Formats: sequence, structure tokens, C-alpha cells
Amino acid sequence: MEHKFELAKGYYDSCEHTTAAEFDEIRPYLRGFTDVEVLTGIMADPVKATRLMRIVSDPRTMNIMMKCSTEPVMWDTWMRGMTDFEKMYRASLVFMNPMTYVNWMMAPFQPEVYGAMFGMISPENLARWGTALANPTFYQPMYEPLTSLDWYAPRLDWIIDPDSYAPLIDLLSMNSSADPAVGD
Repeated sequence: MEHKFELAKGYYDSCEHTTAAEFDEIRPYLRGFTDVEVLTGIMADPVKATRLMRIVSDPRTMNIMMKCSTEPVMWDTWMRGMTDFEKMYRASLVFMNPMTYVNWMMAPFQPEVYGAMFGMISPENLARWGTALANPTFYQPMYEPLTSLDWYAPRLDWIIDPDSYAPLIDLLSMNSSADPAVGD
């Protein structure tokens, strides 16, 4: 099941000076934070990885990532993804592929890598950080649990719901049906 980013879209729209087109540009990179296979695919390609770093270096993106990381829907996504043995195996194959390392050794010769790196220190991005750090709403993900009792209910519901842990329990019980006679 693929994450749809409805909450992230809403959080991004609430940031100042944002457009739907900008969110559509970062959405594929946000998928990397919900799917380990996508993330390893991004990290295996230096151009994609530096684009991801540029996108994450934007305070608006950082803000929505902080907000989304406290949402139970993200916890479900992470729990399912990190306990999916096949997905984790396929992700590990990316890092076992020697071409991953060849791509990174060739990265200094790719102008696209430098373009994304310079985007992190662009005057626009630095100005966004200056504005964000002076804006109290930027800190909302950190202080919201202290100011809103409504914040706790869905998170506590997730924590006490046994179904929240079903993927982990399934993963841990994979070998529980082994023949007890083996090893005697």
C-alpha cells in the first residue's frame, strides 16, 4: 500500500509562499521516507541523492517532515515497511550492487550533483531558513504536544491498539512454526 501524503500536502499548503507545483516536485522524494526501497534507490544514484538533500534542506520540507513523523498513519507505514522481509531484502540488494559504489565514485564528474548541492546554499534557501527560524509556527511540531490535549488521543489510540503491532508480531513469528524435531 502506497502512502498518499494527504496530511503532508495539507501541512505544505499551510506554509507561507508555497504552491501545489512545488509540493508535486518534492512528493516523489518524500516517498523515500515512507518506503525503504525507494530510499535506497535514491541513495544509490548520486544525482537523486543530492536532489533529495536539496529538497530536505528547505525549511518548508523539514517542517512537514517533522509534523508527519508524529502522525499514526506514518507509524503504520513505517511499521509495515520495516517489517516486510522481502522489501528489506530488495533494499539491501541495492547496497550490495557494486554499481552503486561506481556511481558514487563518478559523482564528482556529474554537473547535476553540483547543481543540487549549490541549491542548498542558494540565497533563496538561506532566506527561507532565516524566515522560518524567526517564525513561531515553524516550531509547532515541537511544542504542539505541550499545548494541545487533542494531539494525544490518536497517538495513544495507535499505541494501545494491538493491530498497530501486527506486522512486527507477524515478522517475529515467521520461524515459530519450525519443526521442533530439527536440531535434536
